[in-house]
Amino acid sequence: MSENEDNTEDTQEKVKGRPKIEVDVNILKNLCEIQCTVKEMAWVLGVSTDTLNRNYADAISAGKAQGKVALRRAQWRNAMEKNNVTMQIWLGKNILNQTDSPLDEEAGQILPWTD
Repeated sequence: MSENEDNTEDTQEKVKGRPKIEVDVNILKNLCEIQCTVKEMAWVLGVSTDTLNRNYADAISAGKAQGKVALRRAQWRNAMEKNNVTMQIWLGKNILNQTDSPLDEEAGQILPWTD
């Protein structure tokens, strides 16, 4: 039996492929929060889009969701605390399904002509 077979020598496994690329998750999170595309994030981090999609899909989804929540919170504060009427209308249309034109049941009737 050789020395490698009985594990008396240093047991190093042979690593195949190139070394795993480590991504700074804090930078990735910040890029996700401002809704960068995966292509943009890959360029900033110096990795491929495949690497991000394969190894960091959960972090990307969580970061993008956090960014959307932060944006919604800022819009809400702008509408309510700063009393921004434009933002209140926009939120009303998008969240409450409000419209600019009220539904009038008599809208289809022809008005009488008077002189």
